[in-house]
Amino acid sequence: MNHRFSIRRRLLLLLVSLVTLLWLGAVLASFLQMRQELNHLFDEELLQWARTLLHSPGASTLILPPFPDRDNPQRADLYRPYRLQSLGKGILASSHGSEILPPWHPATPMLQNVRMNGEEWRLATLTDGRRVAQVAENLDARQDVTDEIAQQLLTPLWLVLPLLALVIGFAVRQGLAPLRDLTARLEERQPQALQPIGGPVPTELQPLLDALNGLFRRVDAAFAREQEFTAHAAHELRTPLAGLRIHAQLALRHAESSAEREALQGVVQGVDRATHVVEQLLALARLEADQPRRDEYIDVPALVQRLSVAFAASAAAKGIRLTAQGPSPAILTGRKTWLEIALRNLVDNAIRYGPAGTNIRITWEAGGGRTSWIEVCDNGPGVPADALLRIFQPFYRDPKSAEEEGGSGLGLAIVQRATEALGGHAEASAAAEGGLCVRLFFSPMSPGEGPGEKGKRA
Repeated sequence: MNHRFSIRRRLLLLLVSLVTLLWLGAVLASFLQMRQELNHLFDEELLQWARTLLHSPGASTLILPPFPDRDNPQRADLYRPYRLQSLGKGILASSHGSEILPPWHPATPMLQNVRMNGEEWRLATLTDGRRVAQVAENLDARQDVTDEIAQQLLTPLWLVLPLLALVIGFAVRQGLAPLRDLTARLEERQPQALQPIGGPVPTELQPLLDALNGLFRRVDAAFAREQEFTAHAAHELRTPLAGLRIHAQLALRHAESSAEREALQGVVQGVDRATHVVEQLLALARLEADQPRRDEYIDVPALVQRLSVAFAASAAAKGIRLTAQGPSPAILTGRKTWLEIALRNLVDNAIRYGPAGTNIRITWEAGGGRTSWIEVCDNGPGVPADALLRIFQPFYRDPKSAEEEGGSGLGLAIVQRATEALGGHAEASAAAEGGLCVRLFFSPMSPGEGPGEKGKRA
């Protein structure tokens, strides 16, 4: 089972993952650095309170503000216990809870962590030789305040991450724009357009473009060899087939028995079928070899009228009525030969397989003078419903019709190929009166592009 993957998705996933990891590392480092700086500021503040206490004559009325905690302002550990004592006279001032402060001794450091009353505290101790000031802060309370401040300062960084992901997505999309442009140019090309793809492309796409152009050249050369072989083979077969038919007709004139005449008549019919196949192969070869140019304005009503006159005799010989109806003007832009080949094959098939009394109708529709579709319908035997999608395949023939009229199986394949060359497509359906309808659809944009427009975009 083949799993399709998206380059864009892989790039997005890789870039967003890497950026997220780097971002998380940067946020963590910023958080740790910020917490360290805040602890340093709190230590400086604690020392400042100790200095204020040490040099305040009214120390007995000094009140130190607690840590702010908006969630729980009544927390007991938010208050800073302090004590001011004289080295000769004892305690001069103290706050509520100061009894947990450790006794001072000369080796006491200026800042230290001490465990008091089962909790960790930060203790600042200052002395001027006569008095000692001690102020403590609960480390859990300090940590809560530090984390809250750090979180408030880092909150904008959390909003940066989704914005950064959007920027990366936009950058990846813009970076892949040349690939989308190349895809669009390839999708616009006609199936028979095998000329190299030109235009500037990024350096990373140049090897792919070179490989595609090399493939186009090889396929074009292979098609050219195949078309040349088909054309040469068909031309080489026309002369011996014509000679064989003449000899068979001469022998038919001098045949003495009915068995000989019947056998020679079968030879003539077989030669006619082979000649028809050769003519179809030649038409297909000419169609494939024709370059995809759109440099002719085709007058559809005039072309249909000319074909009606050309097939009038063969239709009358079988008792078939041929009619044409549609608006005028009705214009197509493209190669007139392509449309003529398509319509000629459709009318020829309808006459060839239609019984006496068949009605063949050629109709078309146009909007703003531009032909949107052309249809050839008959009320003949038609084709089975399961064969409607296969009749455009080369060499496909309805078994019943093949037994009765022969045929090459190339006529409708040529119709589809010629219609595609004009920028459209052919569809077959059962006619309301029981025959076959083949409609040639043409894109509204195809007729108006003008000569060479498709080639310029490719």
